Amino acid sequence: MKIIFIAFILSKLIEVEVFDLIPQRENGYALVLKEINSNSLLLISIGENEGVSILRELNKMESKRPLTYELINNIIEKLGAKIEKVTIDKFENETFYANIHLKQGNRKIMIDSRPSDAINLAIRKKVKIYVEEKIFEKMKIELKEEEKKKEFKL
Repeated sequence: MKIIFIAFILSKLIEVEVFDLIPQRENGYALVLKEINSNSLLLISIGENEGVSILRELNKMESKRPLTYELINNIIEKLGAKIEKVTIDKFENETFYANIHLKQGNRKIMIDSRPSDAINLAIRKKVKIYVEEKIFEKMKIELKEEEKKKEFKL
């Protein structure tokens, strides 16, 4: 019997958190993700509606009825699944790509997503957000000394 081993190189993931949202001149926001325990940042352009939705959640603004991301999370929950993590794992043609990692019983499901939608779901369920290391290292910027001292408030 011949045994063949196939080696998969697993990507290293860097954990990030939502650090800021900066309104852009034309429209939408720059979503600023910060590496945990670091001063490295990643900026992603997102749409206005997605940015406002992130702001609503981070500022604990409630709605009488479920809005889009609450609805999606409710559907996931009612189907017996949960979000395990969100990953931003591709950058191509000036566009970031993300995946929402679900677990439903023993079944693992990965759903292609825009980063803004994946992050909107993640912050509502308090699940971890990761960026693939190669992407983060290529696209990161460092927080300046004077900015490190400022207290962050969204």
